[in-house]
Amino acid sequence: MLLLIQEKKKTKNIKEMNYITVLDFEAGRVFQYDIKENDYEVNEDTEVFLTANGHNLSNCEWMLHENPQVITN
Repeated sequence: MLLLIQEKKKTKNIKEMNYITVLDFEAGRVFQYDIKENDYEVNEDTEVFLTANGHNLSNCEWMLHENPQVITN
């Protein structure tokens, strides 16, 4: 039962994620995508989205998050 509750909570949190930030080692840059703006569906495979946007998955790190703010200190 606890696992089911945790799984539901995890699903809710993913739906609230509005941004994908990518640390792309090949490009030497950090990219941020507003997934609401890009017609991205949370149900869509994130790795497919990243590949379609030119990222090599074996040479980058990414995360989903809800706040677009970048903290620099």
